[in-house]
Amino acid sequence: MATTASELIWLKALLAYLGVSHLQQMFLCCDNQAAMQIASNVIFIKRTKHIEVDCHYVQEQDQS
Repeated sequence: MATTASELIWLKALLAYLGVSHLQQMFLCCDNQAAMQIASNVIFIKRTKHIEVDCHYVQEQDQS
């Protein structure tokens, strides 16, 4: 999800650079229930420490 979110941000910046305005929100669909729960939970458990950075990135992008 983090990689796709960064690709979407890059694509939106590229479109803006080319003069194409995109005013609608971009949606990132995910059907992995565990990933969605981890990304939406601000408190992490010890077993998810290795993916904490990606989850914070996805949370920040989702809030902005």
